[in-house]
Amino acid sequence: MRTLYRTLLWVPLARSGQFRIIPTGGRTYVARKVIDRPTESREPVSAADPGLAADPSYRQAESYWEAKEPGQALPFYQAALERRETELPADDPATLQIRLRVAQGLLATGNYGRAIAWFELVTPQLVRVFGANHELTRAANEGATGARLMVGGPRSEASLLADIVAVDRAELPARDPQLLRDQAALGRALLAGGRIAEAIEALSAALVDAEDALGADHPDTAVYRAALRDTCQVGAARGKKRDLPAIESARRLLNDEAAPTDT
Repeated sequence: MRTLYRTLLWVPLARSGQFRIIPTGGRTYVARKVIDRPTESREPVSAADPGLAADPSYRQAESYWEAKEPGQALPFYQAALERRETELPADDPATLQIRLRVAQGLLATGNYGRAIAWFELVTPQLVRVFGANHELTRAANEGATGARLMVGGPRSEASLLADIVAVDRAELPARDPQLLRDQAALGRALLAGGRIAEAIEALSAALVDAEDALGADHPDTAVYRAALRDTCQVGAARGKKRDLPAIESARRLLNDEAAPTDT
C-alpha cells in the first residue's frame, strides 16, 4: 500500500489517495486505488492562535511561504518558534503548527535529515493533540514520507543522520534540543535498518539527555521515551541474541521509578 500525493517544492499539498501497488514484472507496476473506510475521529482541535497573527516573524515567514520562497521563510519560522517556545508548551497547538512549518521548510530546502528529525518528533505530538486524521497530522506523515523518498532508504537515512549528529556534537552544546532530535531520529533509522542494539544506544542517550535538559515531563522527552519503548518491543520480537543486553539495559532505564509513564 502506498499513499500518493501532489507536492510543491517537495512539500506534500494534497493526497491523491491510497493505492495498492501491484508489480507487473521488472520495474513496472499498476496502482489500484483503495476506497477509504470511515474511521472514528476525535473532536477537531483548532491550531489557530491570535498570537501567531501578531508575531512579525511568523507573518513574514507566511508571506515568503505563500510566495514559494521556503528558503526565505525558514529562518523566520525558526525565529517565531524560538519565541513561541519561551511562552507556550512545546505541544501547544500553536507551537506545533510552527514546528510543522519548520519541518516542511527544512524538507523544501533539501535539509532532509533534519526534516526527518523534526517530523519524527512532531508527528506523535500532533496525533496526541489533534488526532491521527487531522490535516496537520496527515501533512506531517506525508512530509516524513517525502523526505525519506528523497534520502533513499533506511541505510542511507541512518548514514545521513549519523553525519548530522557528528556535526551537532562538534558544533552544539551537549544536550542541545537539535542534537536530541537528530540523535533520536538516528535511532529510529537504525531500527528501520535492523540495527537494534545501535538504535537502542542512540535512543537511550537521547532520552537520558532529554530528561536532564528538558525534564522528565517535557513533551519531547515523552516522544523519545515512547520511541525507546517501541524499539525494545521490536527488539524482543525480532532481535538477535547479541541485542539482548542492550534491550535489558534500556528496559531498566524505562522502568526507573523516576520516569513518568505515558501512553
